[in-house]
Amino acid sequence: MSSEITAETAPTRLVAGLDFSTTMATLPVDMTDAIHSLVEQIAAADITAAGPLMAVYAEAMHPDRPWKCEVCLPITKPFTGHPTLRSHELVGGLVATITHVGSYDGLKATYNQLFDWFSEHGHTYAGAPREIYLNSPDEVAEDQLLTTIEMPVVLARS
Repeated sequence: MSSEITAETAPTRLVAGLDFSTTMATLPVDMTDAIHSLVEQIAAADITAAGPLMAVYAEAMHPDRPWKCEVCLPITKPFTGHPTLRSHELVGGLVATITHVGSYDGLKATYNQLFDWFSEHGHTYAGAPREIYLNSPDEVAEDQLLTTIEMPVVLARS
């Protein structure tokens, strides 16, 4: 289940990110491992988180080869010198956004709804999609999970 698609301006966010490679077959395990590693490393480095966990799909999800992804958390101040985490700005701007309600297994249908919206309205993809996890399976039942998808967009001229 998902909500309405809107175009809005996402803020630029200062984040602590952890890059990893994954495949379609290993994404759930790789994502879970990367999230746990990010949270543990941020706590160990005494970095202050300032918002919900996010994933950024830096490369197209290819069915037959690995691709790069990042998990990140907004933070309050930049840092340097960490061996695996990087501090950087996740650039804001105009995004198409939709909030998925329910299991992560259902995200594909919500992405398809978003892709259909792009196609129907003649809009253009303008960057890597982002998932913002507004709650966690540790906090709520699977059918109550909230995931906002942001996809940078160039709107078609009317």
